Amino acid sequence: MSTTIVLHSSSVDATDTTMTEGEGETATIYQELLSFLSSPRNDLQKAAAEATLAALTPSTSDSTSNNEAAQSLTTLNVIRPLCKIASISSQQTAGSNDALCALNILCSHQLVGNQCILDFLDCKGIGRCIELALSNPPDTPPSTAASISALNNNTTENGDDAAENSEESKISKEWNEWRKQVNYACALLANATRDEKGAVEFIGQSFPNEAIPSSFMQNSKNSDEEEKVENDTKDTTKPTAMLLLSRFLNPLFIDTSSSAYKTTVEAWEKNSLSEDEQQQNQNNKNDDFDEYDAFDQEDTHTNEATIELQKAKQSITMDMNEHYDPYQHIAAVIMNITQLESGRKFLMKIMHSTKGGGDRKSDDETTSHLQSLLPQLSSPNTTRRQGIAGTLKNCCFATDSIWWLLNVVNMDKSLLMTLAGPEELTIEEKIGLDPDYWLLGPQKVREPNVLVRLYVVEAILLLLASGRRTRETLRERRTYVIIKLADMVEESEEVSERLLECVQYLRRDEEGTEEGSSDKRAYETYARGLLEMDGAKNSKALLQLPPSTTAAASSGSKGDDEEDYENID
Repeated sequence: MSTTIVLHSSSVDATDTTMTEGEGETATIYQELLSFLSSPRNDLQKAAAEATLAALTPSTSDSTSNNEAAQSLTTLNVIRPLCKIASISSQQTAGSNDALCALNILCSHQLVGNQCILDFLDCKGIGRCIELALSNPPDTPPSTAASISALNNNTTENGDDAAENSEESKISKEWNEWRKQVNYACALLANATRDEKGAVEFIGQSFPNEAIPSSFMQNSKNSDEEEKVENDTKDTTKPTAMLLLSRFLNPLFIDTSSSAYKTTVEAWEKNSLSEDEQQQNQNNKNDDFDEYDAFDQEDTHTNEATIELQKAKQSITMDMNEHYDPYQHIAAVIMNITQLESGRKFLMKIMHSTKGGGDRKSDDETTSHLQSLLPQLSSPNTTRRQGIAGTLKNCCFATDSIWWLLNVVNMDKSLLMTLAGPEELTIEEKIGLDPDYWLLGPQKVREPNVLVRLYVVEAILLLLASGRRTRETLRERRTYVIIKLADMVEESEEVSERLLECVQYLRRDEEGTEEGSSDKRAYETYARGLLEMDGAKNSKALLQLPPSTTAAASSGSKGDDEEDYENID
């Protein structure tokens, strides 16, 4: 027999509790709810978790309708019993997912979110969420997610009554419950790591010891014996973060039969510009101009774009109920931990592979976790794109790795590909520009999400501000062409301001150089590249050109050139 706990709307609604007696009655109800959450009976815990989630869920018309419930429950320290219920497997109690969802609402609440995160960290919730995120799927799963999708389709076709009695329906439901639990756990990790303490705790529990700063190590070197124990501990790694990354990058966990997944993919595929908009952009671009002036742009949708950006900043993740992609929120976790130097070092650490099974390291076969994340910028899932774009922005703060980011990772190309659109370029604009930016023609889709665009433009701005050598490299790669076209159609005022700052960096002449030297050097570099294609025939012309600023970078050598990239001005 199921147990149901009902919270009367007249008691919970703030408008009906203006009298002192009403406030006392409301406080009593929340205290009773807390006692039910702490009950040893599973049925009472399940019912109390459902009631808590119902009280915390805001109405569709008013997003602040849950303020009183959130404040009252936070004052009563509801985080601890919710963490206890959430730590139980969803197969043992259905209240686990309700508790996880309630924790997410509290930790992301505008008024009490910060306090709830601290309470959650005090309950050691990071470790348990990691365990839930890495939990095994149901015991008898099909071999691939495609067969899971087939099960879901069969469930729909056979009807509800027949599906409930079938073994396939049971397996499908178990997988859906598992996806929901993992999705909530990853979302809770994303909320908890927004706080620096949470990010440090996540790094301490999931990263290899060598990635953890010495200031965060608990053991001190008081004797030779303790030194030996600590060194032995450092040799053992904690592969938790790598396991989370592998699951994040594994598409087999995504439920491709979900209606939410299909809607997301259709929206992503249909996000190209209409023919009328393409023609309008083409007409605007055909106007004669020598140099683009960002102040001449007319933003007809500035207010709407600003509101959209504010909403995106307030809630960086998608609806938590959309659990077709259970590991989507790991992108936000990665973005949060890369705000710390240790998190950036973990992502950018170079991993060597061997040839022929030998032990010799090959410079030609090196990679990093950061490079494996770059394809996620073209994912149809907005949550993934937002998190990875923010991650790339945070990695640009590592000024000592700028040479590697530009010439090995080619981060500038990954960033600019999101800003490139379907506009047709002139022959002059194509000179020196990577063909990948314009080969797709009208089929090329510019990033539709305003927050992703903001993170990408800010990442480019950080690269430009890192030093003169970086700016020269980006000028020679014709970054200005993509920035100019992106600014012409940008609707967000904040993004447009960042684009204008990028334009000022790219178009200005460096200190101590003559006027127009930046453009002249960029064209000279492109001319050198054409002449070097047939060096024997054009040897005399090559001698007349000044040396290229990226000659060493293009040949793969570093040395003193890398130091020039680290000069910040």
